[in-house]
Amino acid sequence: MEQQLLGYEHTLYRLDQAEHIVEKLDRVAPQILRTRRNSMRRPVEEIMPDLRRAGFEHVAYIVEFKHDWSLASALIKRWRPESHTFHLPWREMTITLQGVTYQLGLTIDGDPVGGCIDGWEQHHDGWSIENFFQQLLGAIPDLEDKQELEQDVIEERLLRYRRGYIMQVIGGILFPNASDSRVHIRWLPLLEDHDRYGRLSWGLAVLAWLYCQMCRAMKHSQRNLGGCISLLLSWAYLHIPLLWPVGFDTRRFLLVERWVEYRLDNAKGEHRLRHYRRMLNGIGILNVDWTPYAGLHL
Repeated sequence: MEQQLLGYEHTLYRLDQAEHIVEKLDRVAPQILRTRRNSMRRPVEEIMPDLRRAGFEHVAYIVEFKHDWSLASALIKRWRPESHTFHLPWREMTITLQGVTYQLGLTIDGDPVGGCIDGWEQHHDGWSIENFFQQLLGAIPDLEDKQELEQDVIEERLLRYRRGYIMQVIGGILFPNASDSRVHIRWLPLLEDHDRYGRLSWGLAVLAWLYCQMCRAMKHSQRNLGGCISLLLSWAYLHIPLLWPVGFDTRRFLLVERWVEYRLDNAKGEHRLRHYRRMLNGIGILNVDWTPYAGLHL
């Protein structure tokens, strides 16, 4: 059992006295939140112009980002839902829209991103979800079917492959929930109008969704972490240089691409979780980069 590892547990309770995971730190073993296991690969070259037009060109290159579960878990212990900030010894910090733009290359202005949750047939002229899948993707997915869409150069199949890939990017990279592999049906209508993709404020929606998922994850009963964790980890690496993986200082834009080839062993997560907790508790204000996007070298 872990006994008073940090020494600041009593200062991090939620203001409304609701449950916060930090209340349990001195009474339970370290808990590591797991993120979605992503099996996506980089897209075929034929659909890159479509991804570029939709604003997902850069995001497609981070599908191989392997998440550090221990660091993400340590950061969640510091998250305050009342202010949507990380409560740290030196000051409060948070991910901003500027960070979303520099990290992921997504637009932060434009039309809002939305999706249908209830009353599907009412909002889609009586079409069932199955008919919608058949029309847009060419097949009704089976929960047991893990085959990839065919990467055929035939125009119709290429169109369906593009839609399927974008659906995976939206539901698996930008807006994943706490499930291991499923994509929410709410994003399906966004595949109808390809020309509309580039007019949507993806960056704003991604940040809001990450905030929401981090608020849910701070409950002690939570085991998984949703949201764009690639954004969370890249933000932490850049703002807190002591967390920066050794040997990954190549300057790139999109910034999150710097860590795509970083490989770590999540099986040793408990030891690293303790290490990250102590590090975050001991870092001083001089060890924080408050303006990482100001340099012209970016």
